[in-house]
Amino acid sequence: MPRTRGLLSCVAAGLLLTACFGPGTTRTTRLFVLHSTAPSSSGPASDLRLGIGRISLPELLNRPQIVTRMGTNEVRLADFSQWAEPLEQSIPRVLSEDLARRIGTDRVAVYPWPTQLKVDLMVEIAIVRFDADADGEVSLVARWRVLRPDGSELHPLRASSYTETSADHSMEAAVAAMSRALGSLSREIASAIQATPR
Repeated sequence: MPRTRGLLSCVAAGLLLTACFGPGTTRTTRLFVLHSTAPSSSGPASDLRLGIGRISLPELLNRPQIVTRMGTNEVRLADFSQWAEPLEQSIPRVLSEDLARRIGTDRVAVYPWPTQLKVDLMVEIAIVRFDADADGEVSLVARWRVLRPDGSELHPLRASSYTETSADHSMEAAVAAMSRALGSLSREIASAIQATPR
């Protein structure tokens, strides 16, 4: 008899959960990717060989979940909205696509590149902040510099800050705004490179 009561309790609990959530209700994890937003260069093709060095990220961002900043001291991890690839891979990928389009070169390498590959210039970037807040405003703060092949600075360390407003409060719109913020960073880097005689 006690065993029968236990079985009936389990069945009742299962029916209650089904009534509340519906049969087979589950949340699907959505995967997002950053994308290049840069237009193609309208100038002559460049033979510049550019290297995108290692991109450093805060440990806070080094995770699959997309981070939303809820306040000065609080962040929220979106368990069901995640990156399809790690940011340490997607950020240099997008920046390399953006810079290749803006400068007009198809010779952009991403760290680590083969030892036999020689680059003319290298860009080093440290991402300080890269997230959206609860209202959908995206903030990107980065420090970057351009180096010659021998390691000397062509452009000294710069601090850049960008904000982009999402089209709506969806995660898809926030990720699109993040891509635009990266595009703004690539535009500033490309302008610095193009303004310097080689």
